[in-house]
Amino acid sequence: MVITHPNRLVLCVAVGAAMLGAGSDVSNPSSPSVSFGAPTGQAPATGTAYNFAAQPIVLTIINVVRTGPAAVTYDVQVALSGAFDPLVVNQSGVGEGAGATTVTLPVLEGGQTYFWRSRGIVDGVAGVWSPVASFVVRPNIVFDAPALLSPGEGAPVFSDRPTFVVRNAKRTGDPGAVVYEFQVAGSPAFAGVLATGSVGEEAGETSWTPTVDLPLGELYWRVRAGDAVSGATGPFSGTRSFDRRPATGDQIDLTTVTIVQGSGNVASWPVTARVTSGFIGPGLVCIGHTHLGSWPGTIFFDDPGVLVQGNQWMFAFIGGKWYGGSGRWYRPGQSCKATEHDEFTGTFYQDGNEPLRNYVPRIGDTIGLMSTTPNRFYPSMRTVDERTNVVLVRYGG
Repeated sequence: MVITHPNRLVLCVAVGAAMLGAGSDVSNPSSPSVSFGAPTGQAPATGTAYNFAAQPIVLTIINVVRTGPAAVTYDVQVALSGAFDPLVVNQSGVGEGAGATTVTLPVLEGGQTYFWRSRGIVDGVAGVWSPVASFVVRPNIVFDAPALLSPGEGAPVFSDRPTFVVRNAKRTGDPGAVVYEFQVAGSPAFAGVLATGSVGEEAGETSWTPTVDLPLGELYWRVRAGDAVSGATGPFSGTRSFDRRPATGDQIDLTTVTIVQGSGNVASWPVTARVTSGFIGPGLVCIGHTHLGSWPGTIFFDDPGVLVQGNQWMFAFIGGKWYGGSGRWYRPGQSCKATEHDEFTGTFYQDGNEPLRNYVPRIGDTIGLMSTTPNRFYPSMRTVDERTNVVLVRYGG
């Protein structure tokens, strides 16, 4: 029988009343005739395992049955071997409880098998030890919170089911199977979870895509790591918000945009992919879309070892008019590109024309983003003429 106490694991041992004549009986000649037997039928069964975090473990001993009134205490031993050497716990004089006697163990080292036994002391006379049983305490595993990568804080998200990415959590110990629990909610308190799911850890970074469509508006997400084998769970990451926007068509009329770099007829290119996430700020431009990795790649100039899939585009509203141009190259599957400065000068348009060449964006400026197949020096490195829709984001998130 296993008895459950709040926040504790309990080990139970049933004690049979062996009558006089049994080999384990002890009689106390200095008091009224009292007979008792060795503990029997202890639980949990040998080999039972407990998570480290479930400690402290409490041993419960069913009180010995005796033939008359007597003072009873108990001895309990816990060891790292069945020979009980070395001992981890050696507790004597445990007072008898009402109906059952409990012994709370200290927190034991994880990753060990422990052997334990008990015996009754009746009127000062020691009985025989119970049969030896064993249990396992799993290793102590501690997780840090994962680092949230994408989508970024306040980033616009245009996909009904965006992909969330985290940097894997640091940990101590040796977990058996690490899983990540993702949550998306409509409030930072996570009172109402809109989508949740658990996925196995991937190399370096772990991603998850919900199986339900997310509603429009400001949403929040967080993640925590855990071990499916030991049950150890780390803390949730900090909460991050994102702006779930409708997956519409172009949010700028490209036919009215002055193109300063790249194909001038890009507005007529078919929109075969949809932007799923976008960010632009000091040092970084990220454009995720539904054809990322599936558009054909081409050799980057004369280097057969480098393939590119297309170009990122930026659009800025300057002097009451939209200007745009083809910028950074990206490789197949690459959504983010680093920039060298806190401005577009010398990054997107170092070889381009005014007014974008010297345009310095400010935090909060509205910027348009788009991805295309190779276009910057069109028709050089041309593959297929396709593009995403254009989305509007705030510079700096």
